[in-house]
Amino acid sequence: MAVLVNTFSKHATDVTSCSFSPNSKVLASSSGDKTVRLRNVEDGSEVSISPLLGHSYGVNSCCFSPFGTLIATASTDCNVFLWDVNTGSMIAVLPGHKSGVRVCRFSPNSRFLVTGSADETFCIWDVSSKKLVRCVERLESSVSTCCFTPDSLHIVTGTSMGDLCVWDTQSGKMMKFYAEGHDMGVADCCFSPTFGSANPAFQDTSGSAPHFVLATGGNDNLVKLWDIFTASAFSEECHIRKRCSLSGHQGPVHGVAMSPNGKILASGSSDKLVILWDPLMEVSLLTLEGHTRYITCCTFSLDGNWLASGSNDKTVKLWKICLTPSGDLDQSGGARQTAVQETPVQKQEPEVQKEQRKKLVTWSVEEVCSWLISLDLELYCESFRQNAIDGMELSNMTGEILASDLGIGPAGHRNKILRTVKGIKKEELEEDIPDEFLCPITRDVMSDPVIAADGYTYERASIDEWLTSGRSTSPMTNAPLKNTTLTPNRMLNMLIQRHFSGQNMNV
Repeated sequence: MAVLVNTFSKHATDVTSCSFSPNSKVLASSSGDKTVRLRNVEDGSEVSISPLLGHSYGVNSCCFSPFGTLIATASTDCNVFLWDVNTGSMIAVLPGHKSGVRVCRFSPNSRFLVTGSADETFCIWDVSSKKLVRCVERLESSVSTCCFTPDSLHIVTGTSMGDLCVWDTQSGKMMKFYAEGHDMGVADCCFSPTFGSANPAFQDTSGSAPHFVLATGGNDNLVKLWDIFTASAFSEECHIRKRCSLSGHQGPVHGVAMSPNGKILASGSSDKLVILWDPLMEVSLLTLEGHTRYITCCTFSLDGNWLASGSNDKTVKLWKICLTPSGDLDQSGGARQTAVQETPVQKQEPEVQKEQRKKLVTWSVEEVCSWLISLDLELYCESFRQNAIDGMELSNMTGEILASDLGIGPAGHRNKILRTVKGIKKEELEEDIPDEFLCPITRDVMSDPVIAADGYTYERASIDEWLTSGRSTSPMTNAPLKNTTLTPNRMLNMLIQRHFSGQNMNV
């Protein structure tokens, strides 16, 4: 059984990834709204450091370090950030990619962080020094997923072309290439934490090749299981062998996750379903319903009690996993039970209530003076009062007026006022922008909106770049595009221009 116990709905747009802290008490989720939110698993409340803010574009991936002291985030802004879990402060920026970073994963021994990007590279970072170890550029398509083997000695990458590769962590050398692991691209991958050489009780002194089981999800609607044999004492050669394909989803599989005991495999798909599988018996156990749009990610807590799923419906759902004493999934509700209804004990997260703040143009003269005091510029308050500078006047302020009419001599003070006013106006504008004005790829306001074959509207430059990079699937659904025709969305363009002309701002 799996019981839906909570739905988190504070993200403003698509949820892209989720990760539990090692102690299973905190759940982190990233989103296209540029934020990472952290919640207490037990009561659903947000922790004090949430949300994490700093990325200028959508956050595609987030993960806790194995010791639980760091959170890594990867974004379309090409950057990877490291955050202190205790303080919420950003402690490192890891620049190195030339295009959006799709995924980030820590090594099980916590020494390294691997990041994969749309620039057809993956980077390995030293967590202690926060330095780049190496950037591997020999891939020929976007890196959509990557993960370390349980012994941290190798990295597996999956690409938008469907290829799987095994790499040596220390040298960056490609150890094995497997073409078209999934026909239409690999979306996610994870290793069993207990199978074969990953089992903590496993001991082998023969020098034979370590043996792991890898799960992958693809845009061909399939979940696949693979045997991965890495280098042995007798040979550096690695081997990849397909064990099976698990069919059951009716759409691309965006997320896969193994339970800590290795007995349950979860997969999330565009068909809005999470399916729980027995990876050893290669059969489905349970189907979970609840999301209203396609599922982008899923993950288990380290104690095995919880499963989280994230979706383009802007929510994260928290499921209680019921296990038997032997650690198997409790199927007392039926072998193919579907969990549709939210249980009475579920706690629904309240809607986001944004702080109501007065618009700049409505500020009174005294409110403008209070603002000056907050900038440590209270010496100009009397001049602003004498000249009746209210919010409307402040919003149209120029450097010349500040110098000649208000007697503000230091250029630094004039620039501080103008810069802060510009920032306030920008924040107000962004708060008022309808979500449909934003490109789904970049989350920026569109200046040349076009409709693609999937029915979604994108900024022309962004979807052009998507298509010319060799992708043939929808950025929103990952389903194949029937054609590459782009039709101008003139109605939306008119609405955007009208919105911004009313704000006296350029798009």
